[in-house]
Amino acid sequence: MEPMRLLVTDPALQALRQATAWLITTLGRNRSNNKPTQPNTMTLALDNSRWLTLATAYGSDSEQVVGWLREAYAHGMQEEMLGDLINEIQHQGDTSEAMYAVAPHLLALAETAESGMARQLDIHAGLIHCASQVNGAVQCPEDLKVEFMLSASIGKHRIAGWIQTAEALDDFKYAVAALAGFLGHGRFGFVIEGVEFYNDQFYHAGVDDPIPGA
Repeated sequence: MEPMRLLVTDPALQALRQATAWLITTLGRNRSNNKPTQPNTMTLALDNSRWLTLATAYGSDSEQVVGWLREAYAHGMQEEMLGDLINEIQHQGDTSEAMYAVAPHLLALAETAESGMARQLDIHAGLIHCASQVNGAVQCPEDLKVEFMLSASIGKHRIAGWIQTAEALDDFKYAVAALAGFLGHGRFGFVIEGVEFYNDQFYHAGVDDPIPGA
């Protein structure tokens, strides 16, 4: 059974929203726009032969990843394609070298995507940052660190705007987790990702009983 989609305006979530408000305030984002604008992201060029040496979560090179990114730039990212792309670089929660090159491209694609897809792209970029900080994660290759760190600087401003406009619990949860990743608190974001709301109770993945007092 699918978890209930709870509006963030529910009193049970007010404290959590207030707890993240200071993050949004300190980022200094212009609140007048639902979709923030940022400078172009530094990305690894799609014709760079480096992609052929970047392993995916399956251990293969990133030729297919480049193909999906080319298609997305040409015709816009589609949900099925995004799912395939994320699965290739983070299969079942794994990490990979390729994800470090993909994250900046997700932010770049979000700049021209429609609102719903832009939100998904920004959030997935933040969740890649979360994954990069968990114990046992594949380390970022030295030659990709500058682009990857810049994507965090850009992404934290983007995601702050999506938090303010999120209404469904899942949208809010993943945006908070993504922000945690961009800010260097990826392990906390990883915990937030596992929270679910069902039958008026909060649960966490891997734990059978409801979270006490939540």
